[in-house]
Amino acid sequence: MTAQRPTGTAVTGESVAGAQTIARALAILDVLADADTDLGFSEIARSLGLHTSTTHRILRALLAAGYVTQNADERYRLGRHAFLLGRAAERGLGFDLVLPLLERASEQTGESVNLVVRDGAEGVVVLRVESKQRLRFAQPVGTRIPLHCTSTGKAMLAFAADPRAELAALGKLRRVTDATLTTHRALLEEFDAIRRRGYSVNRAERVPGVHGVAAPVRLTDVAVSAAVAVQGPDIRIPEDRIAELGQVVVALAAEVAAMVPSGYQL
Repeated sequence: MTAQRPTGTAVTGESVAGAQTIARALAILDVLADADTDLGFSEIARSLGLHTSTTHRILRALLAAGYVTQNADERYRLGRHAFLLGRAAERGLGFDLVLPLLERASEQTGESVNLVVRDGAEGVVVLRVESKQRLRFAQPVGTRIPLHCTSTGKAMLAFAADPRAELAALGKLRRVTDATLTTHRALLEEFDAIRRRGYSVNRAERVPGVHGVAAPVRLTDVAVSAAVAVQGPDIRIPEDRIAELGQVVVALAAEVAAMVPSGYQL
């Protein structure tokens, strides 16, 4: 009797191929999300190292589904379904309920307040309330920020399961300003202090003249991947105000955590 081939073999191959196509489609959406302007398919292909034919085929599928849109010059941007998907995710994760909390904190402190989520080696501003003060630090939603020299980034790293491993994964740390901490030893010492007091402080480590105070959004049984921060010019956030703002962001972070559905991660 001839031995039969296991029935799972072909299915596994199809699954791998299908997963690769999905991964490539998601990568294309990520490229379009990060772009400051419309992109041609050859630009997208080069940025991802894909064949133009592969990129064109996936773009056609995304276009047909409404996740990307195309102009007359055959350049692409995210489409309405991508927007609707994002809005649905915002509602599902409770972002629509979180924004009023940030607005209240901004009114209370007179400063800008934001929610940052981690995306690999960076943080991404996902919610932002700008200060009503004429002198303020502007940072639009969607801004990507480094982790080692921002208050939100340091809060997330300090409360990670293994801060030492997280720092090692970041590699060499870039000096952004004269105040930036660039050694793992200095940051690990600061992480100890952050964990003791519950909040982190950025003293002009990313932008000269701008201070920030942040706290991690700590969810039960889920890795820390988000933080809230109050930011403003150093003249309005002097050393003697930091403890007060620390208590504000710790309380705000706890309220934000309570808005996230149980078992989910921001």
